[in-house]
Amino acid sequence: MSDTLSNFDSFSETIQQGIRELGWANPMPVQERVIPIMRRDADLIVQAVTGSGKTGAFGLPIVEKVDPELRKIQALIMAPTRELAIQIAAEVEIMGKHSGVETIAIYGGSAYGPQLDALERGVQVIAGTPGRILDHLKNDRMDLSKLKFLVFDEADELLSLGFWPDMKEIASFVPKKRQTGLFSATMPERVRSLSRFFLNEPEFISLTDGGVRTPEEIEHYHYIVQAQEKEHLLLRVLQYENPDSAIVFCNTRDDVRFITAYLQRKGIDADMIQGEMSQAAREKVMTRIKAGELKFLIATDIAARGIDISDLSHVISYTAPDSPETYLHRIGRTGRAGKTGTAISFVSGLDIANFRYLQQVNRMTIPERQIPAADAVLNREATRLANQIEHDLRELPERDLLLLREKYLPIVEKLIATEDGKRDLAAALYGYRLQGKPQPTPREDVSVDEPKTDGPPKPQRKRRRRRS
Repeated sequence: MSDTLSNFDSFSETIQQGIRELGWANPMPVQERVIPIMRRDADLIVQAVTGSGKTGAFGLPIVEKVDPELRKIQALIMAPTRELAIQIAAEVEIMGKHSGVETIAIYGGSAYGPQLDALERGVQVIAGTPGRILDHLKNDRMDLSKLKFLVFDEADELLSLGFWPDMKEIASFVPKKRQTGLFSATMPERVRSLSRFFLNEPEFISLTDGGVRTPEEIEHYHYIVQAQEKEHLLLRVLQYENPDSAIVFCNTRDDVRFITAYLQRKGIDADMIQGEMSQAAREKVMTRIKAGELKFLIATDIAARGIDISDLSHVISYTAPDSPETYLHRIGRTGRAGKTGTAISFVSGLDIANFRYLQQVNRMTIPERQIPAADAVLNREATRLANQIEHDLRELPERDLLLLREKYLPIVEKLIATEDGKRDLAAALYGYRLQGKPQPTPREDVSVDEPKTDGPPKPQRKRRRRRS
C-alpha cells in the first residue's frame, strides 16, 4: 500500500459522497501522510498545526473501518473542549452518514437526556471531552469493549488543562488491543509522556519544521504599546484593518469582559465567550459569528479552544501569549486550509522579553509596525466608504443614476452649507455603511490621540444570582 494518499478514489462511493459534501477536492498534506498509516492499523503521533485537516486524517479511516451493523462504540475521539468535540462530531458524521456510521458529541455543560438516548440506541463513533466521558464510563452508561480506535486531538491541550488524571482513569476502560492516534500542534514533554502511556511503538509524522513552522499564508506583525493605551489602540487598529471577522485574545476573563464592553460602547460589533458563561449563551454567540452576524469575538485561550470559524481573517492578541505554544494555537485560528490570514500582537512592558523568546522558540521573526495615525484611519475609512458607494451605484441602471444625481445634488449642496447639515449628512453616511443593521451608535468613530491615563478601571466581578 502506498505511503501517501494522492486522491480520495480508494474510498467507497458512500464515503466519497460525504467528502464531497465537506467540499474537499483533494487530500491535504496531513491526510496524504496519515491515512495510509491509519489503514495499516499502526499507532501514530502526528504533529501538525491547527486547521491543517487533521479531522479528515483520522475521521476518514475511522468511518472506513467501523462496522455500521454493530451498534457499539468503535471509535472514541477525545478533545479538550466541547466546541472542538462538537466540531469533530459534525465533520465525522458527514463523512460516515451515507455508510450508516453514526457519530455523536458527548460533553459537559449539556443535558444528559440526548446523550443517554444515543448511548442506549447505540452509536459507532463518539467525540467528547474527558470529564463527561469518564462520568458515563464510571456509571456503566458507556461500553468501550468493542473499541477499535482511540484518538487524542489537540493532545497538548488535553494535558495542559488538568485532564491528565481523568485521561489515566479512562485508560482503564479501554481495550488493550486498539489503534491509537495522537494529534498535537506542539510536542512538549507532557505530550511525549502521554504517548508512552497510551501508544505502542508509534510512527511519528511531522508536518512542521521541528513543530514550530506556522502557515505561510499568515502575515504576522506586532505593535509595541503602552499598557494604559491598549484599548484605545486596539479600537484604532480594528478601524484601520476593518477585518471581515476576528478573534481578539485576552489572558483573563476580566480583560475579556472589559474589552467587549469597551468595543460595544464604541459601536463595534463585538461579543465575548469565556468560561463562566452558560453553554446556551456560548452557543448563541457561536451561532451568530458562524452565521456572519457577529464580526468580532473576544475570548480567553481556554474558552476559544475548538472554535472553528470559516474565513476568519484576523487573530489579535490584545494581551501577549504566555508561551510559544499558546501563540501557535492562537494563530491556528486563521489561515486555515490554505487560506490567508493576519496575526497581530499587542506587546507592552514586561511582555517584550517573553515575546522575543517565543519568536526564538518558534524560529520565526514577527516584524514590528507603527500604530496607524488617526488621520490614516479616517482616510482609509473614507476610501472604503467611497468604494462601497461606487460599487453600489454601478448596480443601478444609468438612467436611474442620472435622475438620482439630478434630484439629490441640490439637497447635498444645501446640507454641506451648514454645520448641522454636515452632521446630518455624516449620520446618513454612517447609516448607509451599516446597511440597516442594528448597531449602537458609536460615541467615537475614530480613536484620536488621547492623553495618557492610569489605565482602564479594573472590571468589577458581579455576584451571580442564583435561580430559585
